[in-house]
Amino acid sequence: MRSYELMTIYNIELGESGAKGVSEEVKGMITSRGGEVVAEHFWGKRKFAYKVAGNEQGYYDVNEFDIDPSQIAGLQRELELHKDVVRYLVTSLEE
Repeated sequence: MRSYELMTIYNIELGESGAKGVSEEVKGMITSRGGEVVAEHFWGKRKFAYKVAGNEQGYYDVNEFDIDPSQIAGLQRELELHKDVVRYLVTSLEE
């Protein structure tokens, strides 16, 4: 198992409760792959420095989790296909 951080930005049209619902789905994606979410930080609505996918704002969410490195590619593929995830970034927290 390795430690990672996942920052996701959700579509502003979801509203805060909808974005929190998608956040739960993303945590489910992690746990369904054998991972464990160790810290959750829902930052809420933030303004972008430039337009992203036609939007000027989005809901930010950061999760720290432990997972087998072989599961990261599948998780990223699933995030790419999710219609409400505007952007995401997975970062390894270990060297």
